[in-house]
Amino acid sequence: MKFKSFLCVLLSLVVFISAVPFSVSAKEMVLVPSGEDPVYYIETYDQLMDHAKKAQKGYRYILNADIEQVDNKNDMEIVIPSGACFNLDLNGYSIQRSTLGNDCALFRVRSDATMTIMDTSSAQTGYCSFSEGYSSSSKAVFFNEGGELEILGGYYEILSPYEQGECSVIRTTSGYTYIYDGTFDSSASWGGDTISVGHNAYVYEVPQVVVFGGDFYGKYSSIDVTPFDNFLNYGCLFPRVYVLGGNFYVTKNSKSTGFAYCNNGWGRVVVAEGTVLSKCLNSRDQMFLSGVSKKYFSETIDDYTGGYYAVTAPPMIISENLDYYYRLIGLCDKEIVNSYGKSVYELHKEDFDDILSRIDTILVPETEKESPLLELKNRTIDHQYVNWYMCDESDYQGEDTQWTHIGDAYNVSHCKLQERPEGATSYIIRCVVTNSDLSTYEDIVRIYYEPLEKEQETTIIDAAYIEGIDEPLEGEYPDTEASCATQGCDVAKVQWYDVTESRGVLMSENDTFRKGRIYRVDVLVEAEENYAFLMIDGYNEAIGYINGSDAIEYGSHDETKLELGFVFSPCEENPNKPSNPTNPSEPVYVGILGDANEDSNVNIKDATAIQKHIAGLISLTETGVKLADVDASTIVNIKDATAIQKHIAGLDTGFDIGKEI
Repeated sequence: MKFKSFLCVLLSLVVFISAVPFSVSAKEMVLVPSGEDPVYYIETYDQLMDHAKKAQKGYRYILNADIEQVDNKNDMEIVIPSGACFNLDLNGYSIQRSTLGNDCALFRVRSDATMTIMDTSSAQTGYCSFSEGYSSSSKAVFFNEGGELEILGGYYEILSPYEQGECSVIRTTSGYTYIYDGTFDSSASWGGDTISVGHNAYVYEVPQVVVFGGDFYGKYSSIDVTPFDNFLNYGCLFPRVYVLGGNFYVTKNSKSTGFAYCNNGWGRVVVAEGTVLSKCLNSRDQMFLSGVSKKYFSETIDDYTGGYYAVTAPPMIISENLDYYYRLIGLCDKEIVNSYGKSVYELHKEDFDDILSRIDTILVPETEKESPLLELKNRTIDHQYVNWYMCDESDYQGEDTQWTHIGDAYNVSHCKLQERPEGATSYIIRCVVTNSDLSTYEDIVRIYYEPLEKEQETTIIDAAYIEGIDEPLEGEYPDTEASCATQGCDVAKVQWYDVTESRGVLMSENDTFRKGRIYRVDVLVEAEENYAFLMIDGYNEAIGYINGSDAIEYGSHDETKLELGFVFSPCEENPNKPSNPTNPSEPVYVGILGDANEDSNVNIKDATAIQKHIAGLISLTETGVKLADVDASTIVNIKDATAIQKHIAGLDTGFDIGKEI
């Protein structure tokens, strides 16, 4: 094996396997501490197949031994069926299958199934290989036929000693495949593609592969897109592969050596970042994103010296309201749309128009009082000059538009409009980059401002009425639930103190009242937005009532908070006190679905936080991960960020985004 680079981009997804002893049998479920996902350990090939078929959301499946399967049988593929969610950690171990049968895959992901595979071992020695048999069909380590496949790290290799059929490491005929990291080697197989896309027009979704990182070693080429017949006749769009990172190499020299190939002219491969072979077999279907920079270099792999391009994405405008990877994928979509003729465009006009409308729009919601900060991402020393321009969209007439130069943003990589429009307004922002050779590249985005939310006058609250607090009764637990009958304020906290011999000893939720003791309840009341408590000379003078009786007002210098107290009569005997009282079970409030950054709002910042979490730039909290998983797949990924962005734009996602869970 060569170049085993097992750096995992998504370190935040590392599971803490040390919390469970390795001596536990893989045949039984391992219980883990509260708050962590249930775990199954796997030690045999039969267990691997069995757990994959029954895989559930919220469970982790961890390899606990090297598995080697040698056979001449069929129907021995590791199948993840529809509805299953298989989260597999190689944990530094290997899965190797060598077969003389006709099976075509090591792992097969069915329609509507989810598989995530990673290697969290510190040595990064997790490894999977598939030595295929006599089947003449296309074969692969991973065969995705309509599900969602995510690869976060590990080493994967396909071998073909009998040279039967085309081979690849990853084959996608429908659904979505996301590759974040790992090493993928098909240099010792027949055909030798690392990624192949072979769309079946009759079933499921058009295949889509997005590569964020990893090292790829092919025999003659790296990517092959071979759709089934002319699938446009069946009402389908194009299969596509987006290369947003990673290093692609070939190991054999031949006249047909190249980076990507798209058969019959209907597939598309777009390269925006990464390392790719400079020689392309089908340059019309394999494209570089407009504006990318390419630096040529040569490298020797297995005695073959190839010419390669180190590709850098073009300068492009982003903001917190339109994150980097979302826009980069969108620009790749736009590149694909623009590559088709008029007849294809008219056949799929609605789909194309949706792509073109959403990728270049920065939505500023009514609650944001400032204009967003625009950043020119990927500017380098080769980009000597930068100029920003703008115009009102109502005046936009294409190339004939009279643009207004934004003077204070001349030759800088950031731009921000000084004043945020109050009404519904749409601007076109254009950034022109001049390179050292005086060539230019420009990027354009649209900023749509929703009408600014009008500020309401503040309503003053001079008295707060608290209800629903049960009096102390022997053997009972302190009542921590209360309601406020006064409009504009809510109960934020209820605490109890034993004040029999002192100013007060704070009671815990597990303490019970005792006969003859004296107890005080303290209630914190908070004003809602556009409400405030009565202030006189900078001091909170609002009064309060608890269960209809005058409360103690502790006072404060904060117009949004009112602290009240009440001392009850000595606790009376409870004739019905329980002999063995226990705490009542109550549902645990988690938060607002979609609120990944836990600021009590669902907005574009949450989608950005998810993207940064996926890229390993930040780590969401445990609660943030639960709230970010809007599609309940147990995996936080790009689809969660996309669903949140659709929710923000007012589109129906089918998920309960914005609701408490």
